[in-house]
Amino acid sequence: MLDEGLFKIFSDNESKSSEAEQTSELGIESVDFNKRPIVLSVGGSLVAQEKPNVTYIAKFAEKIKELYDSGYRFAIVVGGGIVCRNYIAAAKSLGANNFASDSLAIMVTRVNAMLVIQAIERAYPKVLTDVLEAKPIIDSGKIPIYGGLLPGITTDCVAALVAESLGGDFINLTNVDGVYSSDPKENPRAKFYPQLSYNRLISLIKLAESKPGQNIVLDLPSCLVLKRSNIPTIILNGNDLENFEKAVRGEPFVGTRITSE
Repeated sequence: MLDEGLFKIFSDNESKSSEAEQTSELGIESVDFNKRPIVLSVGGSLVAQEKPNVTYIAKFAEKIKELYDSGYRFAIVVGGGIVCRNYIAAAKSLGANNFASDSLAIMVTRVNAMLVIQAIERAYPKVLTDVLEAKPIIDSGKIPIYGGLLPGITTDCVAALVAESLGGDFINLTNVDGVYSSDPKENPRAKFYPQLSYNRLISLIKLAESKPGQNIVLDLPSCLVLKRSNIPTIILNGNDLENFEKAVRGEPFVGTRITSE
């Protein structure tokens, strides 16, 4: 059952919790920070296309280090991108059902996440699978990194749930500048939205689901999580890491801000 799986994500697994607590026993300093943690949903298209984009991953890791050293704290969720979609298509062509296809996609996201772990200096050394592991790992001075968690739930939704559990902010790093009325790569006249309410974004998503050729960067479940807890949300192009830094530091940036009104 889907509901059962969701409860398992939030289950207080003693073995996992003790594993997270061990980070404090390894000599990692305790962190006292006054900024809300920021949960990053990193699109798989940024991390890998036909092959892993090691240049981007290295630059991203360097930017995370700069911001961490400035006092910002992160949790990161990594998507699957085109590689994930290719595996899903292959699985379905071989007769796999949706559950099996999604399970395969989750494995791809976790491979991408493990690759990102290799580049980030303070990354916790394992890809996490429990939302509740994020806080003790952040408190220990490490950066928790996730892939997918459960069939039927996107990595954007995973990131929204992690942000909700932490009382943090949410930044979606994608391959477009923010939210458009339709796919800007296919429609040059697509309207760009620098700011949207949660309700307006949800309306756009429902419209996208009903019309072929529409493309919105977040899915409905993730938006509903963001809305119910009024989570500060930014969507921007992850290829521009300087612009990403501006957004984190509260400076003017190019992207879409999602607000309650």
